[in-house]
Amino acid sequence: MIYSKNSCIRKFLLALILCLVALTVSRFISPRAVVDASSLYLAWLPLSVVLAIILLFGRHGIIPILISFGMVNEISLHLPVTEATVLLFCQLIPVFVICAIVRWRLGARWRHGIPNKDMAVRTVWMGFVAPISIKASMYIAGVWFNYPINLSNFFGSGTIIFSIIDIQSLICAALIFTMIIYYPLRMIINPQFARAFWYRSIRPFLSAKNRLFMFSWLSILITIVIVLCAPFKADYIAGYLVPVIFIIFTLGISRLSYSFITLSWSVSAFLLLAYNNNFLQGVSSDYSLAFVMSVLISFTICLLYMTQVYHRSEWLKRRWQLQAMSDPLTGLANLRALEKQLEQQPNDVVCCLHMKNMEFLSKHFGMMMRVYVKRSVARRLQPLLQEGERFFQLPGGELLLLLRGPETAGRLQHMVDYLNSGRIFWNNVGLDIEFGASWGKLHACGEDLHQTLGQLSWLAEEASVQHQVLALTNSLQTVTDQTTDRILLLNKIKRALDENGIQLYGQPIVDAHGQGYQEILTRLFSDGEIMTPDQFIPVIAQFNLGTRFDMLVIERLLQWMQRHPQTGPYARFSVNLMPMTLMQKAFAPQFLALFERYAIAPQTVIIEITEEQAFSNSEVSILNIQQLRQAGFKIAIDDFGTGYANFERLKRLQADIIKIDGCFVRDILQDRQDVMIVKAICELAKAKSLTVVAEYVENEAQRELLLEAGVDYLQGYLFGKPQPLAENE
Repeated sequence: MIYSKNSCIRKFLLALILCLVALTVSRFISPRAVVDASSLYLAWLPLSVVLAIILLFGRHGIIPILISFGMVNEISLHLPVTEATVLLFCQLIPVFVICAIVRWRLGARWRHGIPNKDMAVRTVWMGFVAPISIKASMYIAGVWFNYPINLSNFFGSGTIIFSIIDIQSLICAALIFTMIIYYPLRMIINPQFARAFWYRSIRPFLSAKNRLFMFSWLSILITIVIVLCAPFKADYIAGYLVPVIFIIFTLGISRLSYSFITLSWSVSAFLLLAYNNNFLQGVSSDYSLAFVMSVLISFTICLLYMTQVYHRSEWLKRRWQLQAMSDPLTGLANLRALEKQLEQQPNDVVCCLHMKNMEFLSKHFGMMMRVYVKRSVARRLQPLLQEGERFFQLPGGELLLLLRGPETAGRLQHMVDYLNSGRIFWNNVGLDIEFGASWGKLHACGEDLHQTLGQLSWLAEEASVQHQVLALTNSLQTVTDQTTDRILLLNKIKRALDENGIQLYGQPIVDAHGQGYQEILTRLFSDGEIMTPDQFIPVIAQFNLGTRFDMLVIERLLQWMQRHPQTGPYARFSVNLMPMTLMQKAFAPQFLALFERYAIAPQTVIIEITEEQAFSNSEVSILNIQQLRQAGFKIAIDDFGTGYANFERLKRLQADIIKIDGCFVRDILQDRQDVMIVKAICELAKAKSLTVVAEYVENEAQRELLLEAGVDYLQGYLFGKPQPLAENE
């Protein structure tokens, strides 16, 4: 409370002292001209002082202004109390009211952003309405009160043209010369502002790029102003040099700051009006003077608006360039920014950070999850970066990082270990993301750069398997070969899908009596070669061909079943669906339409899905599974027990069959824990009325033990290897 009171007192005293000094000086230096034997103000600078004090101190400057004007009026005019009070009212109250209106229009921060912010409102109200209101109030006061002859012209006793010139002098003071008072006073109050003004408005234009223009512009302007302010008269000086000043300031708009232009114009205009022998050369009547003042005011408004428009367009241009160089979602720099930075810093090391499982997780949790993860990674690693190092956005589950300096591999490995040591949470769900990275120096641009980035991407994907860092310089030939082979394999897979090169194999799944159904396994045939699932499944998943592949396999199977009909509603085949397939909104209707077209009963086919699909939070996946079950399909959970599954989730599982992963079967004869796990799964499955299938059964001992544990169906080489369906015709 004491501090607030002391602060108000300090503001009051400072505003009072500054206002008294500035007001006294401004009355003395206000420019005048003698026309038709009458002395007229060209700019009444006390109004500039009032506006400057209010802009600096706000409401704290009102009382100091009243006291200062009262004292100065008393010393210089010696008016009776009533006339002095009315004069003070006419001089200040309209300004206070207009400032209150401006504050109401612009808000509490109406005094900030001088001079370019909200210029239109300030120009209209403070530059025009306030001066006209002062003149109107004085005209009304002149009707009721008698003022001395030296003041009577200001109160409406003169001609209309003199009243117009009087209004113009007030407009000039408010519009042109407020800044010439405002800037020095603000620098006195806060010396740091002078330093900031230098660094923001002047120093950038003294750089090597702009130095020549700055000095040339100032030299020409100063020379012209000196000539115009010289004590001798010449017709050609006013006729030719005055327009040049306007041209000089118009040229300066595009190369100088807004604040510097406005301040320079205020100083120049003040000198031209104060030493007006040449500037007003030929102005011999009040009408000519009114015209010159109108030109001065009009050019000031044009100058202010042109400067604001130009600098606004430059700001928008820089903003658009920044947006063009950044990703709108993550806020990180994009590849265009990378190309530009590599041109400026060709020796920097480019690192590719790969996030394994990102593509799959983003399909379940949505694109914003991927955006959030990338932001989180950039935020976590930011403290580990040096000056000039930054992240760049890549599509998918990768980020680029530009590093400089030695020990790149060690620093990058530390970052990878740091990321792998923690988890990122999305909506309170921990994300299983594994990180790996690659690095290399890039001395390429254009297509070569993009090809090299592709090689870094592949290498980072390989590195994420072991949470390590690989150098492109040591593996360039391997990366080139691998990426080329992968593209060739992708084209080969596409040809197989286009040419219907799908071959269906079946592997038996039987119960204790040897009865059961077959799981459909697929091979691709292209260019005279057969591709196995371990070759084409990863490529199909990587390049989002899963849905097309699954639909072709289903249609091929339905064609075979139509040619080989069997009676009975029991299951004949089970078919695996890839993770991305259930993420398609239109999948279930298209799937059911195929069965209707070939007149195949849904009960004859079992749909096998992964644990990720079964326990996904994706509404699309859940809806597709529900539609398939409602249509009559049985749902089997493949490789149960190795991923997301646990007993708590098994309790609320919406499925019909679970297939125990082979990792619990291979060593079941030697590992008693595997036996306990299988029995526990079977007991809980029976309680849920689920059928249990065990994979990778290879001998009789395993068969007997699994049946004894409660397994319903068995699958493995003991009962048969996958065989082409054509052989079973």
